[in-house]
Amino acid sequence: MTAKRSRKRVASVPEYVASKPKESRASLEAVRRAILKALPNAQEGLAYQMPAYTLNGVGVLYFAGWKSHYSLYPASDALVEAFAKELAPYERSKGTLKFPLSEPVPVRLIERIAKFRARQLTTRDAATGRRKGGREGQVDRIRRICAALPSAFEKMSHGTPCFFVEQGKGCFAMFSEHHRDDGRLSLWVPVADGLQPLMIEESPDIYFYPRYVGAGGWVGILLDRIADDALESHLRQARRIIASKRKPARKPRGM
Repeated sequence: MTAKRSRKRVASVPEYVASKPKESRASLEAVRRAILKALPNAQEGLAYQMPAYTLNGVGVLYFAGWKSHYSLYPASDALVEAFAKELAPYERSKGTLKFPLSEPVPVRLIERIAKFRARQLTTRDAATGRRKGGREGQVDRIRRICAALPSAFEKMSHGTPCFFVEQGKGCFAMFSEHHRDDGRLSLWVPVADGLQPLMIEESPDIYFYPRYVGAGGWVGILLDRIADDALESHLRQARRIIASKRKPARKPRGM
């Protein structure tokens, strides 16, 4: 029996590019240069073993190379709408833009996308004070959404706010602080069968395997990476999943 070959971890973006097949390296390097040109003040590093570009500690753009394409993350609805004409030829999936390796790299488009993302984050922070809100701001955000769900009930469990289908029964969402000890705030929710690995592969800047429950079809959601409408959709679906698994009350004998 042969052992599985483990994927070699890389320590920098140049190492990441060099680790990819020779025929894709020029394209990935062109993507890298386009982002750095558009965001000269960005910090370049790795997140989830893929190139990441941050401004003042906030993730702006990520890219990853695959077998026949490379991807840019995250692709919000607002971004796709702003570049609707230019992005029409390209595939979009779960907040991801996919560009085929068989075609020339659209350098100018990537530069404009990077600048758009930077403006988006600057405007959002100024308008909502999100970064000042911190823990309480994110918990209040989740509470506001759950308040509209039928019979949803909040309770402290394992030292953190948790949300239940009904009072004390059927946890469908768990708030988490300091994801991987990096100070990030997240929410853990169940998802439909088979979706967990696909979501994490397609949008690793938003989703991750949560500790302890990661093998059970739950995903972690980084709260500073997801819009309210998408978060609400996840919470509604999570509640439905847990509610459907709860056994109906046993009828008394003789009825």
